[in-house]
Amino acid sequence: MRRILDFCGLEFEPACVEFYKTERSVRTASSEQVRQPIFRAGLDQWKHYEFALGPLKDALGDALVRYRQ
Repeated sequence: MRRILDFCGLEFEPACVEFYKTERSVRTASSEQVRQPIFRAGLDQWKHYEFALGPLKDALGDALVRYRQ
């Protein structure tokens, strides 16, 4: 979260990582998800689709490697 905020030139606020504690109303299809913290259980879900990601990986080139540096 801090890297995103830094990139956008914004200051960190604790509410950025505790978004699910908000009292404001949410009127989107993801309203239930907004009320939950980010969980790690779904991080590897993309692997189910890895077989189809070849063209995207080719298009990105070394962007993923450069991003991790």
